Amino acid sequence: MKEEKKNLRRKIYKLIAEHAKKLDNLQNVYEAVLDSLGGELSREEAEARVRAALGTFEKGPIPEEVDFPFISIIEKACKYDSEECRCKDACEGGAIIQRGKNKPVIDLEKCLTCGLCVVACPEGAVMDKTEIAQTINLIKKSKRVYAVLAPAFAGQFGNNVSEEKVKTALLMLGFYDVIEVALGADMITVKEAKEFIKRMNRKDDFMITSCCCPPFVRLAKGYHVKIEGLVSDSVSPMIAIGRFIKAEDESAKVVFIGPCIAKKSEAKLPELKDAVDCVLTFEELSAIFEGYKINLEDIKVVTPINEASSSGRKYAFTGGVTEAIFKSVRALEEKINFKAVHGNGLKECKEILEKLKDGKIDANFIEGMACVGGCVGGPGTIVDKEEAKKRVLEFAQKGEMDEAINNRAANILYEKHKDKVKLESHVM
Repeated sequence: MKEEKKNLRRKIYKLIAEHAKKLDNLQNVYEAVLDSLGGELSREEAEARVRAALGTFEKGPIPEEVDFPFISIIEKACKYDSEECRCKDACEGGAIIQRGKNKPVIDLEKCLTCGLCVVACPEGAVMDKTEIAQTINLIKKSKRVYAVLAPAFAGQFGNNVSEEKVKTALLMLGFYDVIEVALGADMITVKEAKEFIKRMNRKDDFMITSCCCPPFVRLAKGYHVKIEGLVSDSVSPMIAIGRFIKAEDESAKVVFIGPCIAKKSEAKLPELKDAVDCVLTFEELSAIFEGYKINLEDIKVVTPINEASSSGRKYAFTGGVTEAIFKSVRALEEKINFKAVHGNGLKECKEILEKLKDGKIDANFIEGMACVGGCVGGPGTIVDKEEAKKRVLEFAQKGEMDEAINNRAANILYEKHKDKVKLESHVM
């Protein structure tokens, strides 16, 4: 995406946060943002962009609750004949189609919801819905709104902004508490390790995972009939932590904050929508901080954040899931054969699945990440993926425990609520 289009997108997000802070009615927020933009864009394009940023691609009232689909092409912004056009190249699912001289559209049946087309489009014409205003209203209306932070949040908000400052800033926004999604990752890691051992002991050939990556799970399940049954049935760490929070606190509302556009769709799936109420990307959260005039670098009082193991925090990058599960497998059954391969980006994932289909892969554990680099390379991130990985590793090293299986808080929470919290799902 061109820099000026990124800046425009960010400006709209900031204006939404600014006005939603003062106005409860989302239609009033919509009109106030349009007025603030002035004549910067044509009225038609401005309306389409602001409506998407308020959670709808349709005419009519701004919805209190956002629903499918989450990605669309804004026709008035699309310059489909440009040599710079990259959206189709970014779409490994083949979901962006063009018939004749018509502008491209998204085939929702093929869409993996990875969101990589959003950042690939130079004009910012491929847009995802946001829940910025809905999140702000949720905080206003509910006393106990929990923010759950994906492991990739480390380093996203500035070189001089610690993870503890991010937590403090979220509390300043009005969140009741802030919890690491990596706590949920620790629970899922142990579940996945036990599942792997069970499968190997019954002589299965493979186990495919990356429960934290919905596009890869969708890709794997739809790739070939003999591959679908190899995919782990675990819910994602996001769903796990959301469900455990709500089991612990019946009044809780949960907002997931992460690098991933696909999580917006995952959170609304009928089988999973009980867990998380709203989803924000790091880019969207940063705009909320701007709209609320919260400068994270200036925060003096910092709030500790220490729920997760080092292994759970490493879910943020490619190979981290494998490392976490491997350590738990070894702790549970030391001599079991564990040979892993991981796909770094959807292109590599497709190559691995093709080899698996043809019986040409030398591994029994497969991890896939839709974004190159893993979650740190997601379309909702703010900083370069290599720098982000470095910061995640530094944050992981601060963990009070190395392995997920040794996370006492995760074990206590799991044992307390295991009979009413479902950690299996057959959809993503």
